[in-house]
Amino acid sequence: MRLNRFYLENFLEDEIIELRDGPIFHQLKNVLRIKKGDLISFFNQTERVYIVREIDKRSIIFDFQEKVKNNFKIKRDVILFQSIIKRDKMDWVIQKATELGVSKIVPVVAKRSEKKDINLERLKRIAIEASEQCGRISIPEIVSPINFTDIWTLAEGDVFIGDFSGTSLKNEEINKSISIIIGPEGGFDKKEIDIAKIKKTKVVSLDNYILRSETASLSFLVLLTNL
Repeated sequence: MRLNRFYLENFLEDEIIELRDGPIFHQLKNVLRIKKGDLISFFNQTERVYIVREIDKRSIIFDFQEKVKNNFKIKRDVILFQSIIKRDKMDWVIQKATELGVSKIVPVVAKRSEKKDINLERLKRIAIEASEQCGRISIPEIVSPINFTDIWTLAEGDVFIGDFSGTSLKNEEINKSISIIIGPEGGFDKKEIDIAKIKKTKVVSLDNYILRSETASLSFLVLLTNL
């Protein structure tokens, strides 16, 4: 049986964990209605299984049971520079990027971005929930939005920008650390592509497919995790 998994921000692999109040306490006590003897998994870079020793109105006390061998494999470090799109679509991108092992997500304000801001705390919660569900033991870092021209101050490794005019990503040699830049609905402005070229960024496409922003993000990330 698959155990319920929870991300603990200050997880120190303690032999005893006590939860008081807070979202996880509420979820375990009032939603999942756990009881004495139930097993729960906690993670943050490592993962351990704990058994409920005591539970009352104010706290839940857990005792360590065993370490967990994590099978979630991250092939390479990927930074996703995602142009800000509508909220429901942005939420979906964060969820799927987390499931695919992206290490950092940077919201970008591009010229054609429909929205200019985000609810950063909401996106972080989505990433945590996605990690709890998919089995990874780390949470992708999500930073405050930046302007398009600032991308290269944060980019690491080989940098790619997705655009219909580019060459096929399948023909590129993919190294251990990369950054991928995805545009908003309507794509990047020509001046933005020109800036990317000046910055020695490789312009790549998905074999002439014209995709929505959220579809492009998922498609590029799936390729990058399998090349």
